[in-house]
Amino acid sequence: MKFALAASFIYTVLSAVQALPAPGADHLPPASTPPELCCYPTVPLLRAYQPTIHDHFYTTNAAEMQNAVSTLGYNQEGNAATIHPDETPITVPLYRLYNPTAYDHFYTTSASERDNAATNLGYSEEGITGYVYEEQWCGTVPLYRLYNPSIVDHFYTTNAAERDNAANNLGYHYEGIAAYVDPKA
Repeated sequence: MKFALAASFIYTVLSAVQALPAPGADHLPPASTPPELCCYPTVPLLRAYQPTIHDHFYTTNAAEMQNAVSTLGYNQEGNAATIHPDETPITVPLYRLYNPTAYDHFYTTSASERDNAATNLGYSEEGITGYVYEEQWCGTVPLYRLYNPSIVDHFYTTNAAERDNAANNLGYHYEGIAAYVDPKA
């Protein structure tokens, strides 16, 4: 009788352990994202660079980009990606900050990182640029984040070769994936 109870107990424990998801599995997107979650409108995330102050600038506002180019000396570099102009059920805000002393725009999905930059690092909050994914859903691609401490510039790209060139040849340090975005339109 004791053997049968012990065997039953061991079987129950092993069955429960096998039923647990793999570590980190709760952060994986489903094998197939429901199409209704992927059909929200997107807009271009425009990219520009100001070579005198070494600042990369990203916006979804075409008039704001035109002002940066015509008035502030930025060179437009095309579309970095496409993002959502409004929040969807599975997106998060992409916060934009600016440090006027260092002439650096900084973008993050982390509210605590945003708050730290604003409170301790001299950045001013400039609002939400748009909405992006924290996980790789709906056919999205990584938006890589890099930082060059020598010129105090944050740089974001979806292009792995451009990321590698900036890290290997231009003094940038790769900081990881900032978010997941729709590929360039």
